[in-house]
Amino acid sequence: MLSDFELYMPHDFQEACALKASGAKPVAGGTDVYVNMHAGKKESDRILDIKGLSELQGQRYVRGQGLDLGALTSHRRIEEWDIIKQHYYALFQGCSQVGSVQIRYRGTLGGNIMNGAPSADSIGPMLVHDAVVVVAGPGGERKIPLETFYVGFKKFDLHNDELLTRIQIPPAPENSGSAYYKYMRRSAMDLALMGVSVYVEVADSNLHNVRIALTTAAPTPMRSHSAEAVLEGQPISDEIIVRAAEAVAAEGRPRSSWRSSAEFRTRLLHDVTIAVVHEAIQRAAAADKAAPIPARLYPGQLGLLPRSRKED
Repeated sequence: MLSDFELYMPHDFQEACALKASGAKPVAGGTDVYVNMHAGKKESDRILDIKGLSELQGQRYVRGQGLDLGALTSHRRIEEWDIIKQHYYALFQGCSQVGSVQIRYRGTLGGNIMNGAPSADSIGPMLVHDAVVVVAGPGGERKIPLETFYVGFKKFDLHNDELLTRIQIPPAPENSGSAYYKYMRRSAMDLALMGVSVYVEVADSNLHNVRIALTTAAPTPMRSHSAEAVLEGQPISDEIIVRAAEAVAAEGRPRSSWRSSAEFRTRLLHDVTIAVVHEAIQRAAAADKAAPIPARLYPGQLGLLPRSRKED
């Protein structure tokens, strides 16, 4: 049962910023805030409903410019949009594995970002696709790379009177491919025990503009820059991919919890990275970038990966 709270529904963006500055908690889909409140975790006794703000709405894709997504864009919209499958496949994979269909209809990209959970399924894919967040307030508008937007656990480069308004993602060239793998304990709704997102561009059998992001590997969503450096400019080979996986495992900082030990998560980072790098490379070369590609396994890997992948 929810505790009593005051609900504010602002008439315009400036009023919303003023209410947020006074301590009201912004809510879009409410799939985290209301659940936490129902569980007795007091988020706030003043709730700011931002669903009606036009500045946070709408989605468009422009060839040569990329994606411009309102912060209120739902996971289900991303999941069902063919443009995402063709050009940003990792983002499709991430958003299609958020909770249930009902949750994906309500949950938003902006809410996933602002929840700040390192296990968020959409964040790694947005990181590897080089997303930029747009925040705005009385002082104007700022554009911040998503990677630097996180300044600590559930802490952001956001002023008290600012709101996240949009997410912008650059175009993906035809020689690019991306993939996301979410490892779960069971084939059902669950948080990511570990996840890896990869983006690559392939030219003359060499890897370029490599980006790798890790889910549930640190207090904040993170890129693995050391692994990216291992792959950058290199010819494609199993040996170089394994070296990158070793760099990922060394750079990740997973913790032990009741769900898993840090040692197991680190092993997952290594094995999952190998599978996801291969999938991203295959997508870069595929004529139909939206076609399902099975995970590639190697002797010595966990052998559990197919069990956790959601069918595309």
